[in-house]
Amino acid sequence: MYVFILGPAGAGKTSIAKSLSGYGILINLDTATPSNADVDIRKWVKVEEIQKNYSLGINGALLKSMEIISNMDEWFVKDKSKIKIVDTPGQLDIFLYHDYGIKIVKKASENDSVSSVFVVDANEVLSIENYLAMLALNAIINLRLSVPSITIINKIDMVDAKRIKKFFDRKYLKNETKKGDAIVSLASGLIDYMEYTSIYSRPIFTSAKTGEGIKELYDAIHEVQCSCGEL
Repeated sequence: MYVFILGPAGAGKTSIAKSLSGYGILINLDTATPSNADVDIRKWVKVEEIQKNYSLGINGALLKSMEIISNMDEWFVKDKSKIKIVDTPGQLDIFLYHDYGIKIVKKASENDSVSSVFVVDANEVLSIENYLAMLALNAIINLRLSVPSITIINKIDMVDAKRIKKFFDRKYLKNETKKGDAIVSLASGLIDYMEYTSIYSRPIFTSAKTGEGIKELYDAIHEVQCSCGEL
């Protein structure tokens, strides 16, 4: 199984990927970041070389590197008995909002089953506004990639989990948005996205630093691919 680790920059994707790598094979698809992963895309594609060869700035080079990766087969691991943890580029938009990321996921699905893990920084979802924005991004990931997905709230060791857990109550969210200003009220429509996201089913609290939730996440990854499991 391929498990694509997705999320905004700074959410802790690489730390989560490394924490899961003890269960399988770690693959790095970030052409800008040196890695000691089992399979490192920088063996074939380096963003600094793309910049030089195509006379591109950093953003253009990152996008070009995704185009190249989407047409490569070298980084795929054929062994279906192994779980393949795929650490994606730090810029989620490069992977998600262009067809290259979708093509990469599709090619991976031709080799093995595919799941994704959406990593959210706990510090970034302490307000209703940020939480609702996260719901929207979560729904977009599910819509764009069309693969089973799990949402994790990472860096939970840095916040009071109770401040986030209350947002999982749909009724609480609706009541709170009624008290807010015009922007919050407008954002309240995002609550309806909950049923289209994996956070509606079972969000997992994790800490790559302390190891909290990593085993639960590993179990959920297998559960989401099993018809007898239910998130």
